[in-house]
Amino acid sequence: MKQIRIFPLLTVLIFTSAAIRQAATNAAAVSAPPEQPSQVPTVARVVGLKAADGTILKASYFAAAKPGPGALLLHQGNRTRKSWDDVAGQLAAAGINTLTLDMRGFGESGGKHQGWPREDSPVKKTWADDIDTAWQYLVSQPGVNRHVIGLGGAGLVGVDNAVLTARRHATEVKSLVLLSGETFLPGQQFLRQASQLPGLFVVSDDDECPPTQEVMEWIYGISSNSGKQFVHYAGKKAPWNGFEDTQIPAVGTHGTDLFKSHPELPGIVVDWFVTTPH
Repeated sequence: MKQIRIFPLLTVLIFTSAAIRQAATNAAAVSAPPEQPSQVPTVARVVGLKAADGTILKASYFAAAKPGPGALLLHQGNRTRKSWDDVAGQLAAAGINTLTLDMRGFGESGGKHQGWPREDSPVKKTWADDIDTAWQYLVSQPGVNRHVIGLGGAGLVGVDNAVLTARRHATEVKSLVLLSGETFLPGQQFLRQASQLPGLFVVSDDDECPPTQEVMEWIYGISSNSGKQFVHYAGKKAPWNGFEDTQIPAVGTHGTDLFKSHPELPGIVVDWFVTTPH
């Protein structure tokens, strides 16, 4: 049976994945937070957002019943915004106005997905511009506190873009949730410096896209915030299935797929966004 372990900040940052893994093994396990009481589901409003080049991006807005913080959730490379629906609805019910976005070329959004670009590729700027279009929509909605925003990202596409978005909006972003992904040098440098930004890092041993587990341990280790947490689902390591691809089935081990195989995880994510210091 798989176990869930949530670890607090290591007292000394350790920059080798082997050392971090050993420290995680020795940490005490804690139970997941209790399930929140059932609430009336929040109905999402589907919106079309016009990107800088005219491409229409589809998003879903889950409005809270009263003024409060906001959250922007980004999907992984083999899923769409709908993979966040349950969490987004729970966040809105808990008072956090939430927007989920189909990245360009995914789901109902226009444009073409061009694969994972190099750091100096113009595609990276296009992604940033698209996400900032979604950001501006979110913070312009009535009742959204634009100075208190949480960011969630899943997989390679979602995690790197969530970290880079936090880097662009460092004074407004107050919390991160990163599921089964990685970020590269610019994002790593930001996490090292952003001591004010708490992050929830989530990964499973049997992730279908190795070496995701080792990479998540690494970026958890370099995050400099004292309130960060690491959720590690222990299990047998999975064989290599390649990078995120639309043909990879939902086997429950990567990114937002973990919500189905670990039904307590959505509650952990919601609780994190609700209780993270603002």
